[in-house]
Amino acid sequence: MISDEEKDKIKEEIVIKVNSVLEKNGESFRMDKVNILKTKESVKFMGNYRVYDRKKYNSISGEINTFLKKYGKVDIKSKKIRDSGMKFTAVSFHFEL
Repeated sequence: MISDEEKDKIKEEIVIKVNSVLEKNGESFRMDKVNILKTKESVKFMGNYRVYDRKKYNSISGEINTFLKKYGKVDIKSKKIRDSGMKFTAVSFHFEL
């Protein structure tokens, strides 16, 4: 089991990296936190972000996914959303340590 300090460090690394990639690509959305689910055997990290410019989605998600994979097997799901005239791609991810 990983320590609370390690969990906090991983959470902070993810938020900083995701937000830096989004900012670098001119996206307005910022991730505020990563959630944790602790079980007896493992710790699951879960988060989500949005990409508004669909033309940049592949490069943004590719860079973020490559970063997340350093933690091991990552499950990533994305869905195109149209809400009140706004279009964006919602991306969620989770992995266990």
